[in-house]
Amino acid sequence: MIGAMVTLLVLIAGQLAATVPAPPDPMGAVRHGVDQVLTVFRDSDVPLKARRAKLRQLADQHFDFADMARSALGYHWRDLTPAQRGSFVPLFATFIQDAYLSKLQEYTVRKVQDEAKTAKITFTRETFDGADYAEVFSDVVLVDQKDPLQVNYLMHRRDGIWLIYDITLDAISVIANYRNQFNRVINNDGYDKLVADLKTKAVQLEQFMDHPSGAAAVAKQARSE
Repeated sequence: MIGAMVTLLVLIAGQLAATVPAPPDPMGAVRHGVDQVLTVFRDSDVPLKARRAKLRQLADQHFDFADMARSALGYHWRDLTPAQRGSFVPLFATFIQDAYLSKLQEYTVRKVQDEAKTAKITFTRETFDGADYAEVFSDVVLVDQKDPLQVNYLMHRRDGIWLIYDITLDAISVIANYRNQFNRVINNDGYDKLVADLKTKAVQLEQFMDHPSGAAAVAKQARSE
């Protein structure tokens, strides 16, 4: 659960950075976003539902969900029609946001706020692959974890803005994890089955977040599949 919580924090960090102009360098942009998300989680007066709504509005401004969706489908992307590609991107964006937001709700906001108060995030370095691709390296130390988590942000620059297109936790890629899952479903049952599954899970996750007591078991099953 710690890993899920940290993943959520770093996914949301960039989203919150869109509320004010972000620094022009990748490390500065990420640091700025992380500072903002920690500030939000330290504010116990923000209702969870309002927090979710704001995060959804800001998500598209700081993450390249089109690139993430394309990468998550891997070689299957080239088999899709333009219409299928256009509909899959927002479906994937909604699914990945809801998956981590529901984990936050299950983990409880109070616990995340406690973690945010004690979390120590150190940005160690950034590397560049040409002018428009970069990786930002950071260590996250949590009070109940012996070893720091290595959280890295893969970024590229579009129209002068650095966007996150993947995150790794201890060298495990968030997008590669989804790619493995999606590839298995498509190979076994076809693309239409993947779309149907994502839509079903989206409904289940929404039900869980709106009515956690009645839908918790269903949402847990949806996230585990």
